[in-house]
Amino acid sequence: MSVREINTQDPRINLTLTNNRSYNLSSVVSRIASLYSEPETCSPKDSELLFGHNFKIYEIQNGFAYGQAAALNENSIYPGYVGFILESDLGAFTTQANYTVTALGAPVFDEANIKSSIKKTLTMGSHIHSSLSFKNFIKTESGDYIHREHIRKISDTPKVTDFTSIAEMHLGLPYIWGGISTVGLDCSGLVLSSLRAVGSDSPRDTDMMEEKLGTYLSTMQTDLFRGDLVFWKGHVGIMVSKSDIIHANAFHMSVTVEPLSVVSDRILEQGGGKITSIKRL
Repeated sequence: MSVREINTQDPRINLTLTNNRSYNLSSVVSRIASLYSEPETCSPKDSELLFGHNFKIYEIQNGFAYGQAAALNENSIYPGYVGFILESDLGAFTTQANYTVTALGAPVFDEANIKSSIKKTLTMGSHIHSSLSFKNFIKTESGDYIHREHIRKISDTPKVTDFTSIAEMHLGLPYIWGGISTVGLDCSGLVLSSLRAVGSDSPRDTDMMEEKLGTYLSTMQTDLFRGDLVFWKGHVGIMVSKSDIIHANAFHMSVTVEPLSVVSDRILEQGGGKITSIKRL
């Protein structure tokens, strides 16, 4: 019998088992691993895990691993996404990561030399383990090198604490449904990735964020602050000033900054309704 059964709870974050089978902990070995609700790459992508993120595998099925994303830190209060990831995107868990990528893209060098060949580029939020460091580089488990300017220790306090400034670094990046990376992301992915970059925690989707994050403000409030979150049904953006909002959106198919009034009017005209809530973190 499959370890999966019909789940009456939110299937995005709840995994119901028919027995007490334990999971196998794996780590993402590809640059980005897509997570699907069904074991088919042609199905819509629900979310992503990045290099070094951990995934609890409960079942292998037709080349896909079914399970749940592990928390990125031990203090996380939000459950990880449940779904299918290609088995080829995962490897056996070895050692807990102790570094995270802080640059939009971190080149992975063949040697501890900025002139050496680049093997790949890791996106912001990727995780790495290293037990050997040099003046300007760390050496990864696979023997590659990453420059210290592109990473920080997970245990260290982030140098940047304004998550809105992280979001602004994403300006112009493509809108990709289900994305959380600097290759492209969706509206809640922009909020999630920006909060993670400053050491904060967040649920994955817009409705979860609206319920769990921050304190409610009046939707009629005009005295908005930088960092306030504005929600519509199925959409969220971050105020960068009293009047302007940054959001990953399918209208421009990119991350853009626009007047909140323009965004609100457009969403209303397109049938998306009025602002449902404004929250202050």
